[in-house]
Amino acid sequence: MTARPVACPPATAGWHAHAAGLCALSWSHDGQRLATGGNDGLIKIWRPRAGAAELLSTLRGHDGAVRSLSWTPDDALLASGAEDGTVGIWDTATGERLATPQRNRRWVNAVAWAPDGRRLAAAGGDRRLVVTDRYGRPVTRPLTSPYGVFLSLAWSPDGAALAATARGSDLTVWDTADWTVRARPAAGPGSVWTVCWWPGGLATGNAAGRVHLWDPRTLRLRATIDGHGGAVARVTASHDGAVLATLSHDQTVAVWDARTGRPRWRRADAYPGWTGCLETSPTAGLLAGTDADGQEVRLWPLAPADAAAPGEQEVAGQVGGVLRDVLADARRAGRDHLTLTAATGRLAAALPALRKPEGWAEAEFARAADAGALGFLGGRVAALDPDRLRRLADRCVTAAAAAPGADLPLRPTVERLLDSAPAAAGGGDGSGGPSAATTASLVGALLVRTGRALLTDTTRPGELWVPPAGAQAEPDAVPGTGRGTRPEAVPETLPDAAELRFPQAGPYTPARVLTDVLHTTLFRHWAADHRGLTALTDDGHPVRVTARFTGEAPGDGLTVRVAAARDEDRALLTALLTRRLARACPGAAPPVRRTTSLPLTVPGSLRPWDPAATRVWALTREDLPPRADDRVALVDEHVDDERARQERLLLNEGFAGHDRPDVHLWHTPEDHPTAAALAAELTALGLRATYGEHRTDPLTESTLDARTALLLLTPSLAARGWPAGPLAEPYARLTARTRAAGRRIRWLPVTVDGAEPPAGLPDHLHSFDRYGYGGEDNRTAHRGHLDALLGGILIDRTRS
Repeated sequence: MTARPVACPPATAGWHAHAAGLCALSWSHDGQRLATGGNDGLIKIWRPRAGAAELLSTLRGHDGAVRSLSWTPDDALLASGAEDGTVGIWDTATGERLATPQRNRRWVNAVAWAPDGRRLAAAGGDRRLVVTDRYGRPVTRPLTSPYGVFLSLAWSPDGAALAATARGSDLTVWDTADWTVRARPAAGPGSVWTVCWWPGGLATGNAAGRVHLWDPRTLRLRATIDGHGGAVARVTASHDGAVLATLSHDQTVAVWDARTGRPRWRRADAYPGWTGCLETSPTAGLLAGTDADGQEVRLWPLAPADAAAPGEQEVAGQVGGVLRDVLADARRAGRDHLTLTAATGRLAAALPALRKPEGWAEAEFARAADAGALGFLGGRVAALDPDRLRRLADRCVTAAAAAPGADLPLRPTVERLLDSAPAAAGGGDGSGGPSAATTASLVGALLVRTGRALLTDTTRPGELWVPPAGAQAEPDAVPGTGRGTRPEAVPETLPDAAELRFPQAGPYTPARVLTDVLHTTLFRHWAADHRGLTALTDDGHPVRVTARFTGEAPGDGLTVRVAAARDEDRALLTALLTRRLARACPGAAPPVRRTTSLPLTVPGSLRPWDPAATRVWALTREDLPPRADDRVALVDEHVDDERARQERLLLNEGFAGHDRPDVHLWHTPEDHPTAAALAAELTALGLRATYGEHRTDPLTESTLDARTALLLLTPSLAARGWPAGPLAEPYARLTARTRAAGRRIRWLPVTVDGAEPPAGLPDHLHSFDRYGYGGEDNRTAHRGHLDALLGGILIDRTRS
């Protein structure tokens, strides 16, 4: 973009809405009312008045942050989706909750009424998009995401199509006449965060800071707006389709000409983009958003102001060039990696006018990864030679196959490969190269990501298990009789094992089948041999899974067999593996299924599944929803999340001292044991957590190095009150420093043992999601709290 945007026009109105922070905005179709949803679980309906707004009603009933709101075309009803896993329908005149058409979902990220006002779509964390009438009766089967958690959705203006984005790299559009997929255009790189549909077009925003404009009829890419340095979390169009407005993780709001893609104005230091709080009025040239702290609503005119902008666009244009120089320097030094921290430091030094450089660097890395220039692992590490890493990974798999037990000591193996045959491993002249730990962590992360290896123990992340590349067929066996419920009572051979024959396997290998089974975390003990895998569920019931290529070459075909002591285990695994292979090989023919026999003898020697992570991460029977489709969706997502957890562990192992902590815990000296326990559990989830500092200056410096600050709200802190407590002074000092530097530390308050917030807690510490910890003996609730906290910590990088 060569045009220079003018400054953000002054707000025409503003008012305080939610002390805990806003999560959602939605205009009524007549443009007279604005609904807001907050982290406090409240929904408020306002009528904007000259410079402020009149509060018409407050709707109460959600137990979690309200993430999405949608009015019916006649404005009589308002739908809401929240983190408590429910969808609510409200009478906007009386404030009465009329129905809860969906409940018991993980969380709901998006709700949207169809243009006819008779169908309601809701999507979120369980990878399902559910379309119902206003009473909750299904209109069609649940639509599933082939990529990840749904993030946003939008109906076409005529209701003939429904578009949705997910934690993946594509946009999905369904034909609502028969609910078949109309198109899946690539809209990456990275996650496609948001979609907006209006009569003149379709727009998407992605993790690399790009807005793609699509022809609404052919769904072909029409134009690209490349003007943000962080993920585009929201796109919204004016009522006439002439203007687009975007909200980005680079903490800016921008307004664009929809026809030319030229910027009209930009607002710096806007509220961070994870809220998605940005909506154009359906009847007037107004844009609704939030203030910098996310507690107040702001209304701006879409028409540009007269003053000139402070050169932000010129600064943005230099970012790509600076990062290309950083990458070139790393290549000249012979390195295989560059941490995101190092890149942002160089960027900040080279472009002092640029504030919050991390978002810009990450978006540029995502662009480069999409172009094949580098590999992007763990959301923060750029591997500058992906081909070399792949060759090293292949050689590590070969080395593991030659060793007994298929165990791979990662660092010694990589050191040996680099020392003995640098040319074969893809090395250069060896000058200025990375440490063996760095290279090993990158190779291990690649092996785990591609499903070729498994991290067996959080306490030993440098040791992987590599399954056989191709398992042999099981010998035919005589069917047994009877069925026991305990491992020792299971017959040697089960006659009703499921066999799945996939004509095409693509990248889905026998090794990936076995690691997918173990990555479900449902199996506490397991053993593998050259034929397959035997594992025990958390309540001691065995399963047997074998996989082998059936074609002449890898990828031509795959045969998978599953036997289980319980029918529900067999059904879950067959549905899960069918779903995952279909995603790995789009367009492949469905599997041919038949019943076969399979031995199910439990070996005498079993290895435990990652003991350090069992309490804080592994699924149990109690975690699984009652419906079969919901169980498959949950376990499918957990497989990917487990891979991401192991990837983080491996990268933290290799990059110790080179990268910032993921999170720094703020706590009083009395709460040191609680902080230590939480830090240990976060470490098991693959995060680098620091804690234990109570002196003002070191505490401030440690937090500046971290990505996120966790504030432990404990009974002892509540008893003291905030002003008299030991954290008030360092918080004030840190806030002053970050505001002066144009940075914003992300604060996540964690309520320990149900404590009340201390008296005098600053408003800003109320403005984000509140998380719980401790205070219950229920393991499922404990794991749910940690799961939510993990998502909050990682939400800037991937909404999980």
